Amino acid sequence: MSAINDISSLQSNTNLATQPKSGSKLGQEEFMKLMTTQLQNQDPFEPMDNGEFLSQIAQFGTVNGITDLQKSFSGFAQDMQSNQALQATSMIGHGVLAETDTGQLTNTGIMQGAVELASYSSNVAVNIYDMTGQVVNRLDLGEQLSGTVPFSWDGSTFSGSRAAPGQYKIEMEVLEGAQTYVYPTLLYGNVNSLNLGKTGEEMQVDVHGLGQLPFSQISKIL
Repeated sequence: MSAINDISSLQSNTNLATQPKSGSKLGQEEFMKLMTTQLQNQDPFEPMDNGEFLSQIAQFGTVNGITDLQKSFSGFAQDMQSNQALQATSMIGHGVLAETDTGQLTNTGIMQGAVELASYSSNVAVNIYDMTGQVVNRLDLGEQLSGTVPFSWDGSTFSGSRAAPGQYKIEMEVLEGAQTYVYPTLLYGNVNSLNLGKTGEEMQVDVHGLGQLPFSQISKIL
């Protein structure tokens, strides 16, 4: 039986003698009162074994220790979040590359981004889709060495006309040898603001043209 179940069983066995207030937690003082009551009301012909008594104390100590450890981790998480927020404030107003494949095209603006190559590619292409899944243009970037490979789309379509403003999906197509792979897309935007959220929740970054993104999706600060 687990430590938590043993303590629950102990509470049940001594319920008639001592009843903690509804909803209260079992602390050290309450635990010792329950143990004392149990000893006072035990069957004299079948007294509690010393080993069992010590085992229950050890089990309570373990549960109590876990509770203290959880409190310590909670405090550590709060400190980490505060430190992360302090560092992240330097991003406001700066451009970033974020790992997302969907961005906003304005009437007169462009969409910029990049792809991180682990090795040489004989050809890198940028496929641009509207939100219905139709390909509106394709940019061939040619041969590229490993590292960050940038791209820029001016909003033009295959026909040469300008695409309507709205959201578009960017796909990074990378040719390595005879195989074609789709790499994660990194899109560019300026950081407008930060949303810290509650303790334990990931901070959200509001990036112009990309929307609210988790902090973990920010790849580079430019």
